[in-house]
Amino acid sequence: MISTAARWGFNVPPMGSAEMNEWVRVASVDEVVEGEAFASERKGEAIALYREGDDIYAIGDVCPHETVRLSEGWLENGLIECPLHQSCFEIRTGKVIEGGAAYEDVACYEVKVEGGSVYVGEGRRP
Repeated sequence: MISTAARWGFNVPPMGSAEMNEWVRVASVDEVVEGEAFASERKGEAIALYREGDDIYAIGDVCPHETVRLSEGWLENGLIECPLHQSCFEIRTGKVIEGGAAYEDVACYEVKVEGGSVYVGEGRRP
């Protein structure tokens, strides 16, 4: 069974709050394959899904340096590398961590899995 991996940012409303996330279906569980990026959208915003074991993570899919799709980069050891200038981002948090030209993190999203579908909530900065 897929667990609901999520990364909470700052100022997240408490459970049961009227400001709770609006969840959007972005993929089926079967579409998100371990070792590969899955490009999708949430309300017109480009996101990428990544699977590690039973966990699925979602981060922004556009490198903040040159607006290149991160999902077209190389995935290894929990990092996605931008195909243009080799900036690396953690798939669990969206944090930029290594070299390249990007100095800004990408958005990180809450993820939940229900009934074989992957849902993504609001973006949060790590």
